[in-house]
Amino acid sequence: MIDWLIATCIFWIVAAVFFGGIYDAETGSAGRQALGLVLNFAVFLGIFAGLRLALGGLGGDSAFLGTVWGLAVPIGIPTILIGRIGNIVFGLVGVTMARKVFSADAH
Repeated sequence: MIDWLIATCIFWIVAAVFFGGIYDAETGSAGRQALGLVLNFAVFLGIFAGLRLALGGLGGDSAFLGTVWGLAVPIGIPTILIGRIGNIVFGLVGVTMARKVFSADAH
């Protein structure tokens, strides 16, 4: 059960960084943006669950390898792909996402 809590916490922290700072929603209402975020969460947990089922038994009797293959890898892969997943999911609900461009004279 703690695995799901860790995956949920990682998602919301990384989503805040990506979708709050790196990417900007150019079109779409607030409802569509909220729906896109919830769908991103569902896709993230779906990928986590699938990888956890597929890779969970690779650790054998080792506690360390069981944690790596059963928790770290299934959380790491969707976390790395969250920007790509976000662009696809937000596009499906009609929100256009673009990377923010920061200028040097921002200060």
